[in-house]
Amino acid sequence: MTLHKLTAGDGYTYLTRQVAVHDATDRGSSGLAEYYGEKGESPGRWWGSGLAGVELARGSVVAEAQMKHLFGAGRHPRSEEIAEGLAASGVGQAAADKATRLGRPFSKGASASEFAVRLAKAYVEHNQAAGRGWSSRLSGAERSGIRTRLAEEMFVEKYGRAPADVRERHGFIAEASRDRCTAVAGFDLTFTPVKSVSALWALADHRVAATIAREHAAAVQDTLAWAEANVLFTRRGHNGVRQVATRGLIA
Repeated sequence: MTLHKLTAGDGYTYLTRQVAVHDATDRGSSGLAEYYGEKGESPGRWWGSGLAGVELARGSVVAEAQMKHLFGAGRHPRSEEIAEGLAASGVGQAAADKATRLGRPFSKGASASEFAVRLAKAYVEHNQAAGRGWSSRLSGAERSGIRTRLAEEMFVEKYGRAPADVRERHGFIAEASRDRCTAVAGFDLTFTPVKSVSALWALADHRVAATIAREHAAAVQDTLAWAEANVLFTRRGHNGVRQVATRGLIA
């Protein structure tokens, strides 16, 4: 199993892009080349005891709009349906917004810090002023000088004074250089059997292929159930200071 973070915003979209338009489920005796050449994934289905909290049925097909609301914006996966129902009953937009929100909204920041963006721009401007190509390599002394000047400029912008000493300036540079975080909306768990199992599944007769697929699916279910019972936590309070157990997984 491999695990990757899904960032808030559009981090989920690579999953919806990979869903097959015409998914093939007839495995066995199809040929190894055909198996490896086939594109796309089967449509997702909802799983987990946490589904009770968002009124989704286990095993129901995942709609792209539901993915957008839940993993993209941290909202109820049926936000549109709920908002339309509230609007029909005369409830205002603010109340509908509150009703479809699941906890605090995701914070979405640029991947690069403001300092990194302005530093890159300063390097380009320095090269252009020297009559060089915009991407010309700078010497270590040039880079250090530009970085120091920018740090002092931004320090003054923030605090209204110059850094008291070299240590304060270096501390500011270290802090300002950190990339701004984008909230984690979820995790992508990919379950992959060893290659020999995949090859056997593709080449075996229908009975054997079905048995392999059934056992693999059972292993995935067991792993998800174990994770739901043992490793799930979330955070509450200012800056997520308190770690608490969840009421169940939504997958």
